[in-house]
Amino acid sequence: MPLLSVTNLKYAIGTRVLLDGASFSIENGERVGMVGRNGTGKTTLMKVIMGRVKPDSGTVMLQKGARIGYLSQDPDLNLDNTLREEAIAGFAELSTLHAELDEVYHAMAEPENGTPERLERLMRRQSDLQERIEAWGGGGGGYSVDHQAEAILHGLGFVDDQFGVKVRDLSGGQKGRLALAKLLLESPDLLLLDEPTNHLDIAGREWL
Repeated sequence: MPLLSVTNLKYAIGTRVLLDGASFSIENGERVGMVGRNGTGKTTLMKVIMGRVKPDSGTVMLQKGARIGYLSQDPDLNLDNTLREEAIAGFAELSTLHAELDEVYHAMAEPENGTPERLERLMRRQSDLQERIEAWGGGGGGYSVDHQAEAILHGLGFVDDQFGVKVRDLSGGQKGRLALAKLLLESPDLLLLDEPTNHLDIAGREWL
């Protein structure tokens, strides 16, 4: 099954047609570039895939359990965080997974949960959570947050001396690169990047 399947999407703003029968699929590991003039519907298509815009007709099917990450042209960042703090904020879902796994362990230790049926359900949930944690960050298991964050920030051109700088004091280009770093750390299954190379030099593009 494709990671993403888009079938016969149609979308118009008044009499202006942006999408007319758009159909395609994306497989796991595939990289796709979308090229077109400004105003032709590239961002609109991404927002339809994200579910932020409802098409006039057509369907969008995402592989079960898959997560989408979206880099907009105007990223939403916490200006009071440092660069490092904001990057690591991308691990919020990972922290939730760890907390849920701890709850499962506690539930398994409770005597009232000792029935075979209950324990089987808990063990299936434990296995599912552990697989998702281990898959986080390209198989790093999510246990080396600082290492992953530093590697990605370095790859996008930041140096150690900038890690403690407040987000509000970063330039527009640096904020764009930070938003990309944060998204990469979230490790989504499908990564949608709107104008991702605007703030990257050649080395940064090659690294990405």
